[in-house]
Amino acid sequence: MSAPLTLDFRDTQIGVTNPNISTKIAEKVMESDQIDMCASFTIAFRDTQISVTHPNVSTEIAQKAMESDPFKRWIKNCEKVIDRKTIILRGVEIQTVDMFGPHKVGFIKVKADAYLVFNGIEVPKAIPGIAFLRGNAVGILVALNCEDGEKYTLLVEQPRIPVGDVTCLELPAGMIDANDDVKGQAVSEMEEECMIKLKKSDLIALTETTMLPSAGGCDEGIDLYYVERKVTVREMEDMQGRLTGNKEQGEHIKLHVVPFNTAWKLSGDAKLLCSMFLYDKVKLSEKSTGGKKGKRIWGRWARHDTL
Repeated sequence: MSAPLTLDFRDTQIGVTNPNISTKIAEKVMESDQIDMCASFTIAFRDTQISVTHPNVSTEIAQKAMESDPFKRWIKNCEKVIDRKTIILRGVEIQTVDMFGPHKVGFIKVKADAYLVFNGIEVPKAIPGIAFLRGNAVGILVALNCEDGEKYTLLVEQPRIPVGDVTCLELPAGMIDANDDVKGQAVSEMEEECMIKLKKSDLIALTETTMLPSAGGCDEGIDLYYVERKVTVREMEDMQGRLTGNKEQGEHIKLHVVPFNTAWKLSGDAKLLCSMFLYDKVKLSEKSTGGKKGKRIWGRWARHDTL
């Protein structure tokens, strides 16, 4: 029962003894996922290598998570130096990974051993290092100028399990795919959720940098755009209550056409509230510049202050 066994651990071979277990059983144990999940990776972080462990995630899934855009973008952001401040990561633990199908990484939860460095001096106490990585998204505010002289906007209703709301009203939005084509994704989401066909040139940016709705726990950044459209009363009636969404992805979406100026009262959706605020600022800027397109008024300072 004590036949010598070895297994790979990082870049070397280590011995595994089995004094009270048969070699056959020991080999089965060593081939199990539990042994697999004890392994770790190393990744480059600035000029050094740090350990990435995954005690409850298989090596295959952990590797896919590390190769995903949200994880790589998060590591790159952590490497930034701003106003002589930076972050040092001593190690990262991948705690959970939710897959969207067999190949696409969905959500990743990590816990980093992280420290703040200011003016080259490391603060001894670790900073909070738990992060939910889901990647970036895009939101589109639709301004519908109707022939009846009123302005309206579109909200999408769908069930949202995280907030326990079966009729959650939100700004039309979607996650950005790996190619980072933000405007392309916005156009796609408008057609999928609202059945409105747009060109990229129809979209006007409200932000220069991504909005960070929950930077204390989540990496998500949201780019906000708006689009203006003239519509007839008949077109408005056709949109009201329309059922849309990608049923294969479990989406059950219902369109709501609501008065533009009171839409903010109907939902606590951060995308909606921020985009309406920024839209008003852009329109105010256009008035002050004689009708010229206003500049995007949320600039780098938003990202700067967050970091």
